Amino acid sequence: MKTTFISFIVVIMICMTAMSFTNTANDKNTILIQAVDNQTNSTALSESAAIITARLKDFSTDTFDVTVIPDKKQIQVDGISDKDIQHVGNLIIKKGAIGFYKVYNRTELSEILKGDQQLFSLLNSTDLTKRDPSIGWTSVSKIDKVNEYLNAMRPSIKFKTVWGDSSDSSKISLYALRLEPVTGFLLNGNDLDSVKCSRNGVHDNWYISFNFKMSVVKKWADITHDNFGNSIAIVIDNKVMCAPTVNTTIENGKCQITGNFTETDVKLFRAVWNHGELPVLFNVVK
Repeated sequence: MKTTFISFIVVIMICMTAMSFTNTANDKNTILIQAVDNQTNSTALSESAAIITARLKDFSTDTFDVTVIPDKKQIQVDGISDKDIQHVGNLIIKKGAIGFYKVYNRTELSEILKGDQQLFSLLNSTDLTKRDPSIGWTSVSKIDKVNEYLNAMRPSIKFKTVWGDSSDSSKISLYALRLEPVTGFLLNGNDLDSVKCSRNGVHDNWYISFNFKMSVVKKWADITHDNFGNSIAIVIDNKVMCAPTVNTTIENGKCQITGNFTETDVKLFRAVWNHGELPVLFNVVK
């Protein structure tokens, strides 16, 4: 498993695999999504539709029609091209919950577990180094076995385990995250002020820039100062998108994510990050 080290500097340098999709097809399709909770009210559906509409406008210049069907607790989105339908479907049902967490590496976690190696025995550590933020990896086919063990031990543990978000089904990384008092996370999506995507004219690479609100700039500076040499994970909908290492104190709250992104990759992340969480959980039904 090839390991790529990423780190927080004055901007955040992150290399990660992102979801990508294109807007090339001329045929248009419909996606119908259903609220998971049958008690969802019309106000929550309308708020969800507004967020979904904003995400779609942020992501694409195409025209989408978003319609609320209140009696069925559904939202319908029309105008989606053939090649985009799966990815847009993921975009409109993504909850959008963002959290920043301190990451425990294998050595730190081993100390917390007091030398118990059973969890590590279920994971592959090939190619991992002491600086790797994950505690190991496995294939999608073996995730259920690891989850079964984690569920059994969960009442006794004081850390959060989260799988990485990867398109490689043969190697899914597992992370152990520190739970902060009261909130659990260090900062969350409500602490973000703005998210933008841009293109580096020199290297022709796309990247994402985000700023924290002034109210947490000092806290972020303290976090990066106190976690020098450690990793901080960015978690979206209970999946680790990336876990860079802190190499310096970030004083101004301005961060940047760079990597092998396409234009559609960065627009996808911007669309989710910029418009808050959906108040309702949805499933795609059509």
